[in-house]
Amino acid sequence: MADEWDAVVVGAGVGGLSTAVLLAQEGMKTLVIEKDDRVGGRALSMRGEEVTAKGAEWYRRLLGGQYSYLVASEPSLEEMIAKRLLDGYTIDLGYHAVSVAGEGYFAMLRDLIGGYGERDVVFNPCLTGSWIDGQFYQESPLSNIQRLDDKLYREFKRIGKSFFDFFGPFLNATPEQLEGLDRVSLHDHLVNTGLSESSVVYDYLRCFGTLFTTINDPKDISMGDMTRYSLQVILPAALKGGTVYVGGFTENGIITWSEAVADRFRSFGGELRLDTAATAIELEGNEVKGVRVRGEAGEELISAPRVVFNVPIQELFKYVDEKAFPGDFVANIRSLYGYGSLSPYFGLSELPVPEDHAKRLMKTPCVVPREEGFDWDVYMAWNIQSYIEPGCAPAGKHLFTAYLPLTEAESHNRELVMKVVRAVPDFLEGVYPGFKDCIDWELYPVCVKLEGVAKSVTQAGSLKPDVKAPGVEGLFFAGDTARGYGVAMDCACSSGILCASAITSHDYGIK
Repeated sequence: MADEWDAVVVGAGVGGLSTAVLLAQEGMKTLVIEKDDRVGGRALSMRGEEVTAKGAEWYRRLLGGQYSYLVASEPSLEEMIAKRLLDGYTIDLGYHAVSVAGEGYFAMLRDLIGGYGERDVVFNPCLTGSWIDGQFYQESPLSNIQRLDDKLYREFKRIGKSFFDFFGPFLNATPEQLEGLDRVSLHDHLVNTGLSESSVVYDYLRCFGTLFTTINDPKDISMGDMTRYSLQVILPAALKGGTVYVGGFTENGIITWSEAVADRFRSFGGELRLDTAATAIELEGNEVKGVRVRGEAGEELISAPRVVFNVPIQELFKYVDEKAFPGDFVANIRSLYGYGSLSPYFGLSELPVPEDHAKRLMKTPCVVPREEGFDWDVYMAWNIQSYIEPGCAPAGKHLFTAYLPLTEAESHNRELVMKVVRAVPDFLEGVYPGFKDCIDWELYPVCVKLEGVAKSVTQAGSLKPDVKAPGVEGLFFAGDTARGYGVAMDCACSSGILCASAITSHDYGIK
């Protein structure tokens, strides 16, 4: 059978769309198939009215299709729907603040494809802050990081250190040295810098590391990705003279970005098929021959000499026999682990936090202590998302969003997860007296693969599986479980760019 397509991309998540749009721009006949009814993968959004119209089971199935589940709600999801409590809100699948306020690799892709066309993707940036031992530490944009909170400055001075002792040794690091840092833990680096685990500065920098990697345990957080991204993305952006924010929110939900890239992909001649699930990757010998899919028209074989697998790579052997690959590759894939997250959403009747907190992404090192049965103290980052992006909540209401990292095993353990669920409102009431009285509704979705491959000292950056499959000609990988850099969605985007480069042999500026 003659090839129908030059390439088929399995999955319309951030990594798959990033690869597909670059392939289509190069003139390759490219098809993207997506099992759900919308693009975005784990970075998707929905309006509250849609949940009301389609019902509780529809929402639960949508979560289940993206490695997530609803562990709790208050009131019940069925009662929320009956009372239309979610109407007027935009809810992402989980916590989806965008790294560097939509810059970083997102901006690189935007520039590579000549913009988003007729769609307008607006990223609203936010400042950051930390809450440590009952003290608020305000933080400047990354481009003014030397302007530390006075209390933090005094703490650095007290221990005879500066913020630049943290990154300073790596300012002129070579690519080879950066790859070496993939195996160095944040904890070891902090201790070698002279910081005690009991110091405020240690907790402050651990919050920074967890924000970047979604890993609680500083002994498992890799310095490699943090340093590489800071030197190759954040520092150049700061040197251009603009304001560089840690993160922000997309107007009308994170799915807006994916929809814009999908539109650009189609403008280059690409085709997107929703509600179409891959069931197998077909090989002939050691060469890809296509993808077997199931959709509205039934089952069919779509022939193509290249397949981009934008599903978590741990799922690979459900689609193609592991015997097609070298044994060491199979062992590596089977050893990979992700990192999960509890991502609370609260609808608020009024704003129960001071403005200086509301305009920031806030972080704290401990909401639930490790003694409660966790791998490490459970960190939390939170936003009044509606203060940053007012369109995500009805007029006069507010949307609170947060994420609390959990190991993959912890995220599957409902008893442990419920400990965190119960702790979150109590913690927030302690920080903001009267917070509980402002809650109209609470949703607690859990993602078991918020970070598909955890950025740990055994898996980060250069230690991830390469974007080109060994032993199988024509098979490629994209998404945050393949080689890529940056935070969460930014990592998936950079992986997609690297994947497209491996296919087209074009240098898109990422190594």
